[in-house]
Order: sequence, then C-alpha cells, then structure tokens
Amino acid sequence: MILKNKTFRSIALLIILTAGASYIILGQTILKSNKAYKSSENVIKNESTNKSADNSSQNLGSEEKTSQAASVNVSQKDMKAIAQNSELNSYVIKVIESYKGGKYPYLLNNDYEHYNGVTENIAYKGSTIAKANPDGSKSSHCVGLTFEVFFKAMEERNKEAGMQMDNFNNMSIDNMKDFMLTWFAAQGGPKSEGDQLAGAIVKYGLGTQIKRLEDAKSGDFIDFSRTKSGHTAVFINWIKDDKGNIVGFKYWSTQDSTNGISYKEEYFSDNINVNFKGAVNRNQLYIGRVWPIINYKSF
Repeated sequence: MILKNKTFRSIALLIILTAGASYIILGQTILKSNKAYKSSENVIKNESTNKSADNSSQNLGSEEKTSQAASVNVSQKDMKAIAQNSELNSYVIKVIESYKGGKYPYLLNNDYEHYNGVTENIAYKGSTIAKANPDGSKSSHCVGLTFEVFFKAMEERNKEAGMQMDNFNNMSIDNMKDFMLTWFAAQGGPKSEGDQLAGAIVKYGLGTQIKRLEDAKSGDFIDFSRTKSGHTAVFINWIKDDKGNIVGFKYWSTQDSTNGISYKEEYFSDNINVNFKGAVNRNQLYIGRVWPIINYKSF
C-alpha cells in the first residue's frame, strides 16, 4: 500500500511539473507574441504619424510659400502706392547718403561745354543733359550736385512707383533742358521771380516753393544768398537759439570751404546774438519741395 501511494505521488508530481512547464512555455510564447504585436503596432503608428507629420509639413510649407508669395505681391503693390504718394524728400536723403566713402572735390569753372558740375553724366530720355568733368575726378559744384541728387531721387522714386525712370511729369528733352537752366539760375532773371531751383520745380508742376521757414523739412532743396556769394544745397535742419528762434541751418552740399561734398552749418546775417552772426540773407532763401507723383500739375 505504501509502495502504491509513493508511485501515485510520483506520477502526480510528474504530471504537475509537466503541466507547469507547458504553461510557462505557453505563457512566454503568448508574451512574446504580444510584444511582437505591440512592437509592430507601434511601428505602424509611428509610420502613420511620420507620414501625417510629413504631409502636414508639406502642407504648411505650401501654405507658407503661398503666404510669402502673396506677401511679396502685396508688398510690391504697396511699394508702388507708397512711392506714388510720397514726397521726394526721403529719396533725396537716401541719395545723398550714397556719396559716403568717396572723394568728390569741389570745382567751379565756366567750361560749360564739357563740365556742368555733376559727378557723372546725366541723361534724360537717351540724351546727355549734364556732363561730368572729363578728367574722371568726380568733381562737382553746388548747383550741379543738387541737380544730380534731384535727378537720381526722381529716378529711384519712379522705379519704385512702377513708372519709366526717365519720365518726370511728361517733360520732354527741351523741357528738361529748360528746367535745368532754371535750376542753375542761368535764365538771366531775378531769383525772386523764379530763376532758381524752387522756381524750376514750380514751373514744371513737380512741387512747390516753401514760404514759411517753419515748414521746411529735411530733404528739401534750398538756394540762398550770402553777403558776397550764393549757394544751393539739400536742407537738413534748422539751428535754433535757446529761445527757439531760427538762427541758422544745417545743409548738405559741395563747397570750397569743405574741399568737396560735406555737411555744413551757416547762420543768418540779421541775428542779434553775436554767437550766431552769419552772412546768409534771410530774405533771399528759396526752398523747393517735390510733391508726390499723384499731385503733379500740368504745365
């Protein structure tokens, strides 16, 4: 009986061990299968996510490109409108800043056939209207230089406005030659009647003459007389005393006293304060401003 019980217990134990081992093996197989399934599922999810991200990125890139293209188009459209509605002053300031870093000596002579006081040849509608010094020195004198700055500023604004660069209020070659002679105060008439740069601007419907000193702005053109000489320049700002009175002004031009292109300050002759006593006649100061293109008048 004892032997039978031992035999029975041995068989039962063997069955239990075998079943347990089978269970462990089955469990491990199922676990591995689950892990493999989950791993595969994650791969699929990741690939799907990556594809979605790629598509989203592509869509975003496409949208950004469309937005940027629209922005460029709007900017170009706005630039044209801004240029057409802007006075010339900001363009004038931009042009005068381009002369930095170079040497532009002052030269005044009467060799009008070969030299008109500009640093480079100026052409309008294919015809040269102002000649630079043939020696290549980039010399200039005040009235020639201010005309050059005016001309370059007009071209730049026309370009931004989407217009022909050499179309100044439909002026012809003959109109431009007359304009230039008036700017140069070379028509033989008195400055008070328009034989100066402000008069030229008004004559051809491009702008106005500023009568009140307080209304002058940086980038205006000025023609003024001293006790024994005259000068033309680009106006920068007024100089005032401690009471706010206008006693002088800062300008940009070319002059013998600065050996060429430079900024300079001068004062009026009627100043009471000896510290601001100068040689400029306050009553012979002419200020010209070029209007926005949309405000041009026929002539």
